[in-house]
Amino acid sequence: MSEKILGNDGPVLGLYSSKDMFEKLKFESSRLQQDWHNPYDTFNFIVTAWHLFHDWPKSDDPRALSRIKRNINKLPTPMKLVLNIVRDLANGSKHFSLDPKAAEKRRIGEVHTGKEVGIYQYFYRSKMPGITVDEHNYFSIRVLHNLVMHYFEWVFDDTKLVSDFPSELTEAILHCNIAERAGLKTSPAAKEIIYRLS
Repeated sequence: MSEKILGNDGPVLGLYSSKDMFEKLKFESSRLQQDWHNPYDTFNFIVTAWHLFHDWPKSDDPRALSRIKRNINKLPTPMKLVLNIVRDLANGSKHFSLDPKAAEKRRIGEVHTGKEVGIYQYFYRSKMPGITVDEHNYFSIRVLHNLVMHYFEWVFDDTKLVSDFPSELTEAILHCNIAERAGLKTSPAAKEIIYRLS
């Protein structure tokens, strides 16, 4: 059955809600987990995650928990950092050159191919793509993926309130700050997020 496109309606093929887009993100996640070095799967995962966070809340009822949980002003600072990283990667991957305003907001200082050997690869015992933020924070693509997926699992869990942001997720993000890690106690739940799928 066909559907007439009227007024401001955008033509849609198959994805009609944020929950549909979350299912797409899970699909992209499973693809990325098969090969952390695949640039196509990395691109698809990052761009889907950014649009799910930034654009798709508008498709939900304004009172929906999943919409409220994607309000950046209601999130802890560490989660805002992760979402800014996703924004930077999505915009950089789509546009290559950022306009001056977007470049001013950029948080990523260095992109790692996974082929170099350095302090971050030593700390994480991994040879995979990653990024450095503010000189001291390192996120491999696997860790970034895990943080993003844990966040969206919370977003779409209607049994969890906005005020119940997962403390283990905040801890896991703080663990990525190499400079301050020595004095940080990281719970087993936070380590599970970081090292899941290693």
